Amino acid sequence: MLVLQSTSVGGMETHCVDIAAELVHRGVGVIAIVPESDRFADLSARFLRAGAHVQRLDTDGRRGRAKQARRLLGFGQICMRWRPDVVHVHTGGATGGLAVVLSARYAAGAMAVITEHDVPVESPSRHQRLARWTMDRQAHAIIAVSKRNARLRADRLATPPHKLVSILNGVPVEKVSQDTRTRNRREIRAEMGIESQTVVLGSLVRLAEGKGLHDLLRAFAIANVASSKLLLIGDGPLRAGLEALAAELGIAAEVRFAGHRAEPAPYLDAMDAFVLAVPAGSMSVALLEAMARGLPPVITFCGPEEPVLDGVTGLCAPPSDPGGLAIVLRRLLADADLRESLGRGAAAHTRRKFSIERVVDDLAELYGGGRHGVPARLRANSSPGGDRECGPGQVSP
Repeated sequence: MLVLQSTSVGGMETHCVDIAAELVHRGVGVIAIVPESDRFADLSARFLRAGAHVQRLDTDGRRGRAKQARRLLGFGQICMRWRPDVVHVHTGGATGGLAVVLSARYAAGAMAVITEHDVPVESPSRHQRLARWTMDRQAHAIIAVSKRNARLRADRLATPPHKLVSILNGVPVEKVSQDTRTRNRREIRAEMGIESQTVVLGSLVRLAEGKGLHDLLRAFAIANVASSKLLLIGDGPLRAGLEALAAELGIAAEVRFAGHRAEPAPYLDAMDAFVLAVPAGSMSVALLEAMARGLPPVITFCGPEEPVLDGVTGLCAPPSDPGGLAIVLRRLLADADLRESLGRGAAAHTRRKFSIERVVDDLAELYGGGRHGVPARLRANSSPGGDRECGPGQVSP
């Protein structure tokens, strides 16, 4: 059972659909618990297409604690009816999921796993610490999507090291023909009013706080590369403010706001490079999707545990520094050979280390033995040499 405590549809939700599809492909029954709001209707449809059963239910406190208590009774009934072997909670917060973990353990007798896709704040409140202390003792495993995230959790919330797991994100590595990519590029550029010879820098990102979007617009304005455009795929509460900032910077004609797209992958084919300017982050699913498609990325988090190896699979820029980011963007936008080389490196690296098949290999290993202690290889404090690298469909011995 995959339980989503989502407030919007983005990388976390796409990742869960991909996990569900791969588990179903392997003969595992999957139930997805999706929030009730109409904004998640398309997400529910994607789970159904992946072969999962879907139940619509809010399991967090977004409607108030009294309503949460009533819905948790419903969740307990679903658990008793389906009797899942594993209940795996996915939440954007760093202390969410306690009520679901308790319900899973005591209503279904299930193994309780939680993946927290963001890092905790630097100074968690007493309430957050207490909730986390309780959850840590009830969950069988807590997954971080990178070892960096795991280190921050251990430092800020003292998560028990014997339960803290690092499973790197992954994406489906699809073989898309060159004819399809060329057609996508031509049609989407025509839709967006972008000429064929224009160099396009793009991003697939929710237009919300914490994504570095103001820095990205300022950096693009500073870079001032002739015959270039910035294409933003996604929507969110900052859109109007970002459009106003683009006008203020004098780049409104060079920036395209495409809004939310239910199927964003073809829009990646309209880009020549991908950028995320987040001030702090790790293991972006959108980044992996772009790299798998052969796009050279610019990102503000790099290193041996991350998808972007500076100068090999992409370029690294300093966070929260529009001027520094502009220097890197100018270099990439001006050098077609560099874009081609980094794009090849990005695609090969993603196929080797960041496929969804590898993610589900790791999850299956955790699910199989996690009740009795998480596998040593997957522990966040294991040596880098313990990380598994597999191509699509390959299972390491």
